[in-house]
Amino acid sequence: MSPKVVFAAAALLTVGISATGCSGGVSSSAATVSPIEPTSYVVKELVTTTTTIAPTTTTTLPGQLGEPYMHTIVKNDNPSYLADVYSITLETLNDANRTNPDYGAFPIGGTVIIPAGAIMPNAGVVVSTNSDGTQSATGTNCSVVEHTIVAGDNPTVVANQYSVTLEDLARANATNATYLSFLLGGTLIIPVGDC
Repeated sequence: MSPKVVFAAAALLTVGISATGCSGGVSSSAATVSPIEPTSYVVKELVTTTTTIAPTTTTTLPGQLGEPYMHTIVKNDNPSYLADVYSITLETLNDANRTNPDYGAFPIGGTVIIPAGAIMPNAGVVVSTNSDGTQSATGTNCSVVEHTIVAGDNPTVVANQYSVTLEDLARANATNATYLSFLLGGTLIIPVGDC
């Protein structure tokens, strides 16, 4: 059989099937579509909802650092010891000092970054007001002075002004929210003596 004959036969077969339709008979029925009546569906009012998200709260522990603190390395300091002293995990301390060159060598006089959230050792100087109106703090030979924050103040400036270490200043103000914000007009506690 030649290809022309096969093609012609296939074309005639296709025309014959199309003429008879799928039902096999000459007549075919058209699909019927039911009209949608107004009662076939229900219109609902748009419902609006309000989602209330509880505000995030943070609990600050006494002596908890609100910002990173620079610890000066002294004899016998090591990462594990500092993590214990500041009540943080060794992993947290490692992460905070990832780019700190002093952290790998731990040279005396170098610095280690203590991350925010750590607890300052021996935090919080307990201040009491004496009967004569003066203030004193815990510890032998310890007293405190109040400092009002003025323009240009920061922890280093204030510590230098009163000849105290940054660590002592931070420890004395560990529970003082003003120390974290350093807002003008706020009051800081300055430890004087053996606090």
